[in-house]
Amino acid sequence: MRIKQSRLKIYYVRRAVSKKDSEKNTYIDYLPATLFSGVVWPASGKLQAEIYGQRLASIMNCKINGLYSIQPERNKNNYVFQSGLVLCEGDGVCVYVPPDAQPDYKIVSIKPYDPLYMELEKL
Repeated sequence: MRIKQSRLKIYYVRRAVSKKDSEKNTYIDYLPATLFSGVVWPASGKLQAEIYGQRLASIMNCKINGLYSIQPERNKNNYVFQSGLVLCEGDGVCVYVPPDAQPDYKIVSIKPYDPLYMELEKL
């Protein structure tokens, strides 16, 4: 299934990296943004309402076209596209903010369909 070209928009993803501060507390920091084109729309439907409940209002769906491969790394999967884009659960996505700001959504679920399907949650 293809995505209609007129619906594609440019979004930015920022890889999440776990870091430690001077007091040895861990926190999530984000690498510089990488652009991708996709379709983003609000979550809806009975199944997603059952899964997310009251959080449904802060969930968005996203589809990305392109050929990708799945590369396992420790306890998570990286989805590597031929264009060089790498996605993983927990990464930040800039939907309504500029690419140099902190991401406003994070990837909570990636489903390896064709095209790649993701669920994003508002931070």
